[in-house]
Amino acid sequence: MKIKEYIAELKRRNVFRPAIAYLVVAWLIVQVADIVLSTFDAPSYVMKTLMVVLIIGFPLNLIFTWVYDITPRGIKKTKEAETVESVRSNSSVLTKKNNRKLAVLPFRNLGTAEDSDYFSDGLTEEIIIRLSGIRDLEIASRNTSMQYKDSQLDVVSLGRELNARYLLHGAVRRNNGDLRISTELIDAKNDAELWAEIYSGKMADVFEIQEKVSKQIVESLQLTISQKEKAALKRSSTMNSEAFDAYLRAREFLFRYTKSYLLLSADLFQKALDLDPKYAAAYAGMSEAYAMLYETHDKVPMWLERAEQSALKALIYDPGSSEAYSALGLVYYNRNSLDEALLSAQKAISFDPDNFFAYWIRGRLYRMQDRDSEAVIDFNRVLELNPDFHSAYGDLQMSYEKLKDKEMLEDTIQRAALFYPNYLLHEPEDARAHQFYAFTLQRLGRRKEAEEEMRKGTEINPNDLIIMYNAACFYALIGDKVNSIRHLKRAIDNGFRNFEYIKHDPDLYCLKEEPDFIALFQEE
Repeated sequence: MKIKEYIAELKRRNVFRPAIAYLVVAWLIVQVADIVLSTFDAPSYVMKTLMVVLIIGFPLNLIFTWVYDITPRGIKKTKEAETVESVRSNSSVLTKKNNRKLAVLPFRNLGTAEDSDYFSDGLTEEIIIRLSGIRDLEIASRNTSMQYKDSQLDVVSLGRELNARYLLHGAVRRNNGDLRISTELIDAKNDAELWAEIYSGKMADVFEIQEKVSKQIVESLQLTISQKEKAALKRSSTMNSEAFDAYLRAREFLFRYTKSYLLLSADLFQKALDLDPKYAAAYAGMSEAYAMLYETHDKVPMWLERAEQSALKALIYDPGSSEAYSALGLVYYNRNSLDEALLSAQKAISFDPDNFFAYWIRGRLYRMQDRDSEAVIDFNRVLELNPDFHSAYGDLQMSYEKLKDKEMLEDTIQRAALFYPNYLLHEPEDARAHQFYAFTLQRLGRRKEAEEEMRKGTEINPNDLIIMYNAACFYALIGDKVNSIRHLKRAIDNGFRNFEYIKHDPDLYCLKEEPDFIALFQEE
C-alpha cells in the first residue's frame, strides 16, 4: 500500500514528467557532444565530466520537482501549488461549462436508391470547412464526424462521445435539379433543439444555402466574429454548382484505386475544371489521381508530369491547399526524391492536421528510411482520421514485422480482421478490400475463407493489373504456384511492366525456379 501511496504522491507533485524530460534532454546533449567533441579531438575526460554532471543533475532535478511546482504565478512550493491547482480545476470546469464545440454530423442522403452519398457527404465537409475559420468555435474534424455516419446513438450520447456541446445534423434530397436541405442545431448538453430550418432551391443555390446554415449557427450561439471570419463564411472553393457536383463525384471514386476508377476520377476532375478553370481543389484532386495511376498501374512518366503540373496549378489558385502538397509528396515519392516528398507531406499536414493522405505518404517515407517506429505513429493516425482507408493496415503490419513487435503485429491483424467484414458489408464492390481481407485471413490460418475472399476480389475486377498482381502474390504465399503464375501472367498482359519489382518481390520467391515463371521474363 505504501508503494502505491508514494506513486500517487509523485504524480501529485508532478515528478514524472520533468524526470522524463530531463532524461530526454540529457540523452540529446550526450549525442550532440559525442559528435562535436570527436570533431574537435577533445580529450576523453571532457565527455566523462559532462556525463558525471548530467548524472548528478538527475537526482537534483527530482528533488527540485518534489519540493517545488511551476504554476501560472511562478515557482511555488508544492503545498502552495495545491491552491493554484484548485483554481486551475475551477477554471477547467468553467471552460467546460462554456463549451462551444460543434460537431457537424454527416447529412443523410434522401435521394433515390441508386444515388450515392457523395453529395450529402460533400455538403457536410463544406459546412465544416466554412465554420472552421471561426476562432471562438471549436469544430470536430470532418473525419471524426464522418465516423458517426448512420450512428444510432441519441444526441446526448453523441455529444458525450464527441465531447461537443452542439450538434448539427440534417438531410439532403435532390430531384431533377431541385434541392431540399433540412437542418437542425441541437444543444446536446440540455437535449434541446436550438433551431430547425428547411432550405429549398435549385442546385445552383447550394452555396447560398451553405452560407445561410453557417450564419444561422453563428447567430444561435451568439458568436461575435470579425470581418475576416464573416468573409470565410461566404468563401467557397467554386461558385459553379455543376463543377462542385463533378468534383464530389470524382472524390468518391478516387481512393478505390483500380485503374478504371482512377481514370473515371480524373475525367470528372477535368469536367469540374472545364466548368471552373480556377477550381484549386479539382486541380489537387487531379494531381492525386495521376500520381496514383503512375504508382499503382502505369509507370509512364507522363502521369507524374501531369500530377506535378496539376498540383502546382492548385497552389497558384490556393497557396494553402493541403491536398495539393500531399499530391506533390506522392509525386516526389515516386521519383525517389525523398527529401522533397517529406517536405511536401509535412507542409500538407501543417495546412491541414487532418489530412490522412499526407500522414500515409509520410509514414511510407519513414518506412523507406528505416524509421519504422515513426511510421507506425503515422499509419495509426491515418486509421484514426479515416478508418476506411484500409491500405494502412497492410503498411502497419509491414512496419511491425520490421520492428519485430509481435504483440502489435498480432493486434493489427486482429483489428483488420474485425474491420473488413463490416466495411465489405457497406462496400461489397471494393475488390482491393476483399483481397486485403484475404491476406489477413491467411495470416490467421483461415485458408479456405481467405481463398474465398481472394476469389471475390478477382472476379469483381478481373482485368485490373494490380488486382491480378495481388492475387499472384496471395497464391504464391499459400503455395499454389499454378494459380500464382496464371494471375501474374494476366497482370503482365494487362500492363504490369515492372519486371525488376517482380523479380525481387519476396512474396514471389517460391516461383524463382519455376520454368513458367522464368519464361515470363524471356518473353519480355
